[in-house]
Amino acid sequence: MKFDEFNEDLGVFMEAGLIAIKQGDEESAKKLFNAVGVLEKDQTGKKMGYGLIALHKMDIKTAQQSFHEILAKEPKNWRAMAFLSFSHVLSTLKEGPADEKIAAFKQAAHMAQEVLAHCETPSTRQLAQSVLDWEADMQARATKGPAEA
Repeated sequence: MKFDEFNEDLGVFMEAGLIAIKQGDEESAKKLFNAVGVLEKDQTGKKMGYGLIALHKMDIKTAQQSFHEILAKEPKNWRAMAFLSFSHVLSTLKEGPADEKIAAFKQAAHMAQEVLAHCETPSTRQLAQSVLDWEADMQARATKGPAEA
């Protein structure tokens, strides 16, 4: 069976998958992203969807793996880079050594700057800018004394 006739619906499947994530319906989101995977030869949409599901569940490692896989195929996928950057920031919320958290923030900021330098999509730019704002806020808090914080 040919699926080419459904290629124009790819965006609809992606959007419906995102809505399912927002509604907490992981099963439906996976089905929709699997449909995207059938239509896309390179599977990046499916990987993006699964990465966003993982991010929504705060399964940071799995989300990062999905975004890394996309970037390995498409190094200039600014959306995947923005979400990977965001996932690095989220990773600092978990318990762990301060030096790992600092490294995660630096890596997140570097990726966010790359996105802002090259991406024209407003929502992707907004996500990247949020990462930089968050990183700047954390730096400002770190430099304040205990009485000022």
